[in-house]
Amino acid sequence: MSNEMNTSIGYIIGSTRRVILKELGSVFLENNIPITIEQYIFLVALRNQKGEVTQQDMANHICKDKSAILRTIDVLEKQGLVQRTQVSGDRRKNTLSFTAKCEELFGSIAKLETKTMETLTAGINREEYDTAIRVLQHIQQNANNLTINK
Repeated sequence: MSNEMNTSIGYIIGSTRRVILKELGSVFLENNIPITIEQYIFLVALRNQKGEVTQQDMANHICKDKSAILRTIDVLEKQGLVQRTQVSGDRRKNTLSFTAKCEELFGSIAKLETKTMETLTAGINREEYDTAIRVLQHIQQNANNLTINK
């Protein structure tokens, strides 16, 4: 692997994401958290959405196809973590919401995630951390603008 690839921001972001998710997944297993990392990503995205959220909204937001989203929703609904509500007047459209059980699970996960991220960011001072967040948010916004303008 070339050194140029190792310093590419896209490569670093991608490999960092994989390492973080792998570590968090291990922490979930060790602590008997009953969801996968992919399901957690879905739930976090759902939690961060404003207003009524449809299956299509979620597919667009986390860049997954509708069938993958549907499978995730099916599993989470069976676990009692999300609820699907049919939109009146459109039998094909459902909105999604959290359940009390999911909120309770998030309480447990928040502590684990905080501890894991503290471990992973050890040795990084607050100024460096804040700068990294601002840069990543700027890259994300630029990417979102490209998508909107297409």
